[in-house]
Formats: sequence, structure tokens, C-alpha cells
Amino acid sequence: MNLDFSRITQQEGVYYLTPEDAGFSKHYLAVREKENRILTDADIRKLPFLNRDEWPYRVKSTERFIKYIAIKKRPQTILTIGCGNGWFSNKIAEVSSENNVIGLDVNREELEQAARVFRKENLYFMYADIFKVSKKCETLFDIITLNGAIQYFEDFEELITLLQSFLTENGEIHIIDSPFYKTNEIAAAKQRTKAYYKDLGVPEMTAHYHHHDEKLVANFEVLYQCKRNIIHKILGKKDSPFSWYRYIKS
Repeated sequence: MNLDFSRITQQEGVYYLTPEDAGFSKHYLAVREKENRILTDADIRKLPFLNRDEWPYRVKSTERFIKYIAIKKRPQTILTIGCGNGWFSNKIAEVSSENNVIGLDVNREELEQAARVFRKENLYFMYADIFKVSKKCETLFDIITLNGAIQYFEDFEELITLLQSFLTENGEIHIIDSPFYKTNEIAAAKQRTKAYYKDLGVPEMTAHYHHHDEKLVANFEVLYQCKRNIIHKILGKKDSPFSWYRYIKS
């Protein structure tokens, strides 16, 4: 499928579907800078094979998803929401040149980095508030991913309902490397988050980080179940501490 974005504004390799709002990205980047997690172009080319921060724990989840995409028998149009610097979108685009992959985010700086570093004919990077997307891009998706991003959306059910409308028949939503909490754990988790961002010097970020109840994904299929295995811990085996969830539109 060839996607036509000729009517969409483009700057520095990034397509803009909605007006820019720097509120979230300003605080997000401030946090990343305080954490010393702003990555260079050379770093993001290596992802997820970067031996620092959370990356060693994301290798297996990435490999599982890439293998999942690779067995599809027809070209796929794939949307990666919260793509950031584009590394995951790029990995998907590498699977097959017949797939079209759109990486979407509201962080202009990381999107420009993604567009600069990852250049493929089947890979596009877009700036958009997903709740404000108009019909400028009249595309339905076979697969939509939320990889390490669900915590930045306040209303989970509103988001999933919206994304369902973007899917083709039998289209899929995948939630990967994203935290969900037991009901009785949420209050304490919120307090930890508030204290963390306050201590970091970016208390504003607390308003952008949301703690979702695991009951919200009760009707999703679990393709990988996180298991806190003491043997794995002893042996030093690293894998994602989060489960992989799939929804299929019927």
C-alpha cells in the first residue's frame, strides 16, 4: 500500500497532523535530561541493544514482536503510537519493505531525530495528538502498537475506543512494555511517582504519568505473561517485567 501524505505539512522529515503543543514534551524531555537518558544518534541506532538503563530488559520483548510481525502473510500498515526517537518503528519497518510503518508522537525533538536517523521508503514519522487527528490521513491500520507509552494517556478506555475506529477488519492493538497495576497498588504507585518527579525537579510531569488498573486489559489476550522467576533472577536472565497484551477487532 502506498500512503499519500502530499497534503500534510512536513518539516525536518516529520509530518504534522495537528498543531504543536510543547506542554508534555517540555516536561518529558526535562525528565530525560535529569535522568541522563537523552540518547545520541549513535545510541538510538543500537536500540534496543544498548547496555544501560532499561534497555537490556526490552530486547526480548522486541524480538518477540518482530517475530510476530514476520510471520504475517500479507503487507501490513502499522501505526506505532508514542514512537519517540523511532527505534521500534524502524525495527518493524526492517521486517519487510512491503509493510508501511507510521511512528506517531507529540515530541518534536525526538521525532526529528527519528526522521534524521532512520530513513526508509516504508517508514514515516508524524507529529499528532491522537485525539485531534482529522481526516487529513485517511488510513486504516492492520496493527497499532503502544510500546512503553500507555502510562502517558490519562483515559485508557477512551484511547482504546478511538484506536478501534482506526483499525481494519481483524485489525490488532498491541500493548508492550507498559505498566498496569493491581487496584490496591495504585494509590502507593501514584505517591511514588509524585515523590520521584518532585525529587527530580520536574513535579509537573506527575500530571502526565497515569497508573492504569490491570482490570482494564482483562478482555485482552495475553501473548506474553510476565513471570518474576527467582531462577531467572539468580541466573541474571533479563526480560520485560511487563506482559504483552493483544486486542483483535471483530
